[in-house]
Amino acid sequence: MKSIILLGGFLLSFSSHAELTQERAHGFHWYSTEPIEKIENIAPPPPPARPQQSPYEKLMDVRKQTLNTLAQALIEPSFDATYDYMVAQQQYAKKNQQFVRYWQQVLMVHPELDYTLHSPTDNSAIAIRNDSQNLLVEKVLNASAKTHGLMLFYRGNSPISQKMMVHLLAFVNQYHFAMISVATDGQEIEGLPNPKLIPLATVQKKLDIKERYMPALFLVNLKTQQMSPLSYGFVSETELKTRFLDLVTNYKRLSYEGLEES
Repeated sequence: MKSIILLGGFLLSFSSHAELTQERAHGFHWYSTEPIEKIENIAPPPPPARPQQSPYEKLMDVRKQTLNTLAQALIEPSFDATYDYMVAQQQYAKKNQQFVRYWQQVLMVHPELDYTLHSPTDNSAIAIRNDSQNLLVEKVLNASAKTHGLMLFYRGNSPISQKMMVHLLAFVNQYHFAMISVATDGQEIEGLPNPKLIPLATVQKKLDIKERYMPALFLVNLKTQQMSPLSYGFVSETELKTRFLDLVTNYKRLSYEGLEES
């Protein structure tokens, strides 16, 4: 009897202890006065924005699609594949035609962008431009003869040098250029003004010039003594005048604006 009472007391104390230590159950069928934490729905971050294509990238995509359509028509020829390419090509061509129309409209509004004003394509206009350029060449040469001189390096035994001297002497005498002529092989060409005999090795100490460059003609600024290459090898009198014009005008003839703006 005593054992039963002790056992009952033990069980009672164990039950009380379990109630104190056991965590209360939570769930749908259980009631609890403890606050329930609210779970917030966190939306995933938006995907990064796709970088916008540049106009060039868009153009390359259109071109790539057109070429792929052509490739398909060539690799697997068919009516439909050929039709698809012709449609794609026509769309591409229409854009080009629109661009050309706008190009012509812009030239009418902004004539300063028209390259043909200074470099015409019509034969009659080309002839008029050449006449104007020849008059400008004459003006430049006559004025430059007062401020510039010429220095010639040549080989007297060279047929090329001998042949060129015919044109060069006529040029010098016509415009009255002062000139020093230097024979680098010890053999002078008769008739050249202010002849000098200077070995090539001596010339090369002052000037980077090789034998195969001769005849070599330099333009010399009489005030600053600065030398500028004018021609190497054989050139005609017409070509010599053109090179002289280009050098004096800093090649403005070949610029987009032309010589008229100089």
